[in-house]
Amino acid sequence: MESIDREALREAHRAAERAEAAPYIDYPPTPAWYPPAMGAWATAYTLLLTLWEDHGWWLVLGMIGLAALTGLFLGWYSHHHGAVPNLRHAPREFRSAFACYAVVVVSIVGSIALSWWLVGPALAAPVAFVATVVGLVVYERAFASSARRTRQRLA
Repeated sequence: MESIDREALREAHRAAERAEAAPYIDYPPTPAWYPPAMGAWATAYTLLLTLWEDHGWWLVLGMIGLAALTGLFLGWYSHHHGAVPNLRHAPREFRSAFACYAVVVVSIVGSIALSWWLVGPALAAPVAFVATVVGLVVYERAFASSARRTRQRLA
């Protein structure tokens, strides 16, 4: 019967943890154009909603166009990133980043809805842009912080 080399077992476990964490901690930086592009997307989505009553077909065509842009972006992103992280297998350090993401999304949608309700699309459109850009910057920083903490733990 062979004896179990506990140190080798521990090192194998750490290597497996590092491999599982790789999509979260070994990623190229987000391009500088990403937050403003997403802000423009959110602005276009917001402005398309003004077509709801009188120009339903334009609304549908615009939404299809935005969905196509989203699909193209996700295809590019998965190629650029190499692997798309998911919530299920994220290292524990990312819980705070994912909570931040949820707060950011609710804040963006809430600020757009509130500005539309108070003033209308003339305010909601620029709010959509600014809230999306700021929200993404906040989330990117939270994600980077989580990645740094994970790298430190696995070093």
